[in-house]
Amino acid sequence: MATIAEAARHIDLGERRFFELLDDGVIERKSPAAYDLDEVRVTYIRHVRKVAAGRGAEKGSDLAAERAKLAREQTEIAARRNAVERGELVSIEEVGRQIEEEYGVVRQRLLAIPGTLADSLVSLDRASIESALHEAIKDALTELHDPTDLDGQKK
Repeated sequence: MATIAEAARHIDLGERRFFELLDDGVIERKSPAAYDLDEVRVTYIRHVRKVAAGRGAEKGSDLAAERAKLAREQTEIAARRNAVERGELVSIEEVGRQIEEEYGVVRQRLLAIPGTLADSLVSLDRASIESALHEAIKDALTELHDPTDLDGQKK
C-alpha cells in the first residue's frame, strides 16, 4: 500500500493532479496510505486511453460530444442556407420594411377617401352616404390588392 504522494509519483504525476483525478472520480479515493500502486496505474492508463479516444471527460471536455455538436451545427447552417436559397426563409427586417411600406400605402389610400368624397356626399341621405363610403373603401382595397404599384408598375 502507498500514500498519495507515492501513488502520484508511480504514475508520473504531481500530487495536485492526483487530487484532481480523485475529485473527478477517475481514481477511487481511499485512506491516505491505502493506495494499491498496480490498481492506480491500471485505472490511470484506462482513463488516459479513454481521453485519447475521445470518450473520456478530461476537465469537462468530451471530444466526441464536441465533434457531434459541431457536426449538428454545421448541418443546421447548411439546412438554413438551403432554405433561404429556396425562398422558404426570409429576413425579419426585410419583411418588416415591406409590411411597413404596404401599411403606409393602405393608410394613405383610406385617409384620402373623406377628402375625395366629402363634397359629393353633402346632399345625400344616410344610406346613400354609407353606400358611397363602402364602395370607395372597397375600390381602394381592391386597388391595393392588385400587385401593381401606385404608378401602375409591377412590384
